[in-house]
Amino acid sequence: MTTRMTVQRLGRLIVDGETDAVRSAVAESPQLVQGSVEREGQGGWTPLHLAVACDRVEIVRVLAAAGADLTARTDQHRTPLHVALEHAPDLVPVLVELGAVIDAPSAAYLDDVDRLTGELDDGAPLTDPATGVDLLAWAAFGGAAGAARLLLDRGADADGGALHAATAGGSAELVRLLLDAGADVDRRDPDTGRTPLHTAVAAGAAGDAPEIVRALLDAGADVNATTHDGASALDISRVAAARHRRADEDQASGNDALAELLVARGATH
Repeated sequence: MTTRMTVQRLGRLIVDGETDAVRSAVAESPQLVQGSVEREGQGGWTPLHLAVACDRVEIVRVLAAAGADLTARTDQHRTPLHVALEHAPDLVPVLVELGAVIDAPSAAYLDDVDRLTGELDDGAPLTDPATGVDLLAWAAFGGAAGAARLLLDRGADADGGALHAATAGGSAELVRLLLDAGADVDRRDPDTGRTPLHTAVAAGAAGDAPEIVRALLDAGADVNATTHDGASALDISRVAAARHRRADEDQASGNDALAELLVARGATH
């Protein structure tokens, strides 16, 4: 006896990354892509929302090819594109390629200055109502300097959390831009107590990391600030170095270099 495929069963296949099984299921029952499930107490999630949240790029393509609605909204008014911004930013350009409509948050992230200008001229607010995140933070996380400058010119608050996004995204240019615009170098994340310096060190030692750490310290960052659980930037850097030492000596060396930089700038714990 064959078990009937339901949207709930399809959702489990998506979460498990069973691409071939998902392809077979939607080929046999294409109406499943229009169904919805509940996720973490939130209703209205389509299989496409779920695939995006799980960062399943091939399954996203399979569902889109099967007719998934790229504009579908959850009960909290989030489209698959909004979910990508929050959970899997690497899927934003994939969804746009597949036909998702670029709105203000995605335009900010993608550095699409012309589209963002049009959205703002049409009345888009500086804080996205669907995600509750400042457009400037989306621009910062995407390394979108042009969009960030536009938003600052339009009155965006440089101290609304975008500096954390810029340090997490690894963009030294955005970090300097936000600091110059008045962002608080020691602004704490309300949930974790992390400052931008913690975020920068936690993001890893590659790319612009040393330049970002120097920029934050030059701007007066408290090198010995601790998170809610008592971790300093030096603690985070040393733990990262130890974790990577066996698997990736270059990464460990990079974290060691960040630790040395922090000590040289006064870190004591």
